[in-house]
Amino acid sequence: MPGTPMPIRPAPAPALSKAASGWLGIAALLLVVALVYWPGLRGGFVFDDYPNIIENTALHVGWESGWRDWLAAAFSSPASAMQRPLASLTFAINHAATGLDPYWMKATNLGIHLLNALLVFVLCRLLLRAIRPGMGTDARDARIALWIAAAWALNPINLMAVLFVVQRMESLCHTFVFAGLAMYLAGRLRLQAGHGGWALVLGGLLGGTALGVLAKESAALLPVYALAIEWALLWFGTDRGRPDRRLLALFACIVVLPAVVGLWWMVPQVLGNGVYATRDFDLGERLLTEGRVLVDYLRWTLLPNLGQLSLYHDDYVVSRGLLQPPSTLVALLMLAGLAAAAAWLRTRRPLMALGLAWFLCAHLLTATIWPLELVYEHRNYFASLGLCLVLADVLLRLAGDSDRFRRIGVLLAMVLLLLYAGTTALRALEWSNPLRFAMSEAAKHPQSPRATYDLARDYILLSGFDPASPYVDEAFAALERARQVPRATPLPESAAILLAARTGRGIDPDWWRGLERKLAAGPIGAEGHNALGTLAKCVPVNQCELPLAPVVAVFENALARQRHPETLSIYGNYALNGLRDPNLALRLWQEAAERAPHVVQYQETLARMLIASGRPDLAAAPIARLRNLGQLGQNEALARELERLAQERSPVAPEGQQPGPGP
Repeated sequence: MPGTPMPIRPAPAPALSKAASGWLGIAALLLVVALVYWPGLRGGFVFDDYPNIIENTALHVGWESGWRDWLAAAFSSPASAMQRPLASLTFAINHAATGLDPYWMKATNLGIHLLNALLVFVLCRLLLRAIRPGMGTDARDARIALWIAAAWALNPINLMAVLFVVQRMESLCHTFVFAGLAMYLAGRLRLQAGHGGWALVLGGLLGGTALGVLAKESAALLPVYALAIEWALLWFGTDRGRPDRRLLALFACIVVLPAVVGLWWMVPQVLGNGVYATRDFDLGERLLTEGRVLVDYLRWTLLPNLGQLSLYHDDYVVSRGLLQPPSTLVALLMLAGLAAAAAWLRTRRPLMALGLAWFLCAHLLTATIWPLELVYEHRNYFASLGLCLVLADVLLRLAGDSDRFRRIGVLLAMVLLLLYAGTTALRALEWSNPLRFAMSEAAKHPQSPRATYDLARDYILLSGFDPASPYVDEAFAALERARQVPRATPLPESAAILLAARTGRGIDPDWWRGLERKLAAGPIGAEGHNALGTLAKCVPVNQCELPLAPVVAVFENALARQRHPETLSIYGNYALNGLRDPNLALRLWQEAAERAPHVVQYQETLARMLIASGRPDLAAAPIARLRNLGQLGQNEALARELERLAQERSPVAPEGQQPGPGP
């Protein structure tokens, strides 16, 4: 009726924008990843954390430390000749803030992993936009990119880059790799659209690589990954559709030329005598074995098995020939098939081709000629992203072309996410308690020298060296098992000797014989030096009483096999504090410093010994070498301290000048 007011209907609630919906999804993903990893933050330090963080006293700075101390901390890593200063600096910041608390160091790693998941999402959005012929809606691409980021961030093979503290080096360097690739791709898409993008292209390639390498050398592969994007998706094209010669020249300068120079520098080194001396395989056997390793990486990433994922794989069987074992030939044929498939898929399924190329390229450094250890899961931190691209293309893009297969693909994709999240959560629980972790590793790898020894070591720590502790018997039993595994290191014998000495048990003479035999069997590696170091440190701090003769025999037999600088340095410590023979100690440290003039520790120890022995004038040479080793001034504070000590011990101070600090 006229004049009758119309009823007022409430306006519909505004729907979330596509952008808001996408960011809400990534926020939910980051929350899930944090919850999955959270239990593992309660775990302790393991394996390489000790030499790189716990025993690396240069990292132990505080907010009150001077800038030279911070510089020394940044360049203190023993893990690489490049010293990875950016990663080391973050460890130093952790120490300044919370000390040597593994919880906060692992929490920092988790934060880096969450940031990387966000960068992977952004990178994948750009990749999907770049795919020819540009099929698919923006909302669909956002969902696919979110799934890829989730599959990557939750994949259990990437857990070691988060909960293994020292592998922050791996995750942090890839922060710059992911950011650099995203910048590069954003710039390339602008160039294709006829806009300016060279600043993004160069900033992503050069800046991302330079900053990433400061955390770990793995970032040097960033230009190779960018080249793979061009090969699979962009074809070096411009807005006119023709290859851009400037891009071709750029990649010739940053990929081809460095590869040639790098091989020219590396090949003579890896073919030289002694490069593989501390390994139980040679170059040919390493290349054969890595074929099987890469196939296992592939399997562990796509369909992870909790019983096979582990920190320790030092019991991995070495391939001695194409058919020793037969799986060697099968694995090499499979890798050749993957490379051929990537080439065939390049024009048909470019995202799948890119994923396969990334997986293979990611192992160019760690699975080829360099004499590294054979297996480490954290080496897949980028490679696993390539396999996630393959899965997304098969399950969400290819299957999405028909309703029937789309539902099946989405269902399988969700099942995989649940599998990845569940397996990672279970692994995080394994890492949440040191003893649980050690027991799990030993159960998975009963023939692993490291896993079996680490379990014994945890029992020793739990015993507190109390003779009445029930863990003492557990420790001796575990040490005996560790002694018997193939390729066992000298550590079980050394630990058994010290445990017996500190708990009042009798020392089995077979432990001394076993220790001598293993140290004399070949070049001494890190485990052998750890074994010698524990013997050398035990007596001076009054923790145990050891008979001098067998200890001296162990050192003399080790030096008869190889006069390694670290062996000389450790023996020097024992000669001074155990044998009370400063002259022998000085001779040993002089030889160590001569054989390894690039090691700061040896120059510092020699200088201190010369000063303490009343020859401060002779300390000038090692102090000068120490100062020269810190070209950026990171050793300056230490050099000045040594000069001050030398001046104080000088028998005659310069006329008119009292002994005091150096300039």
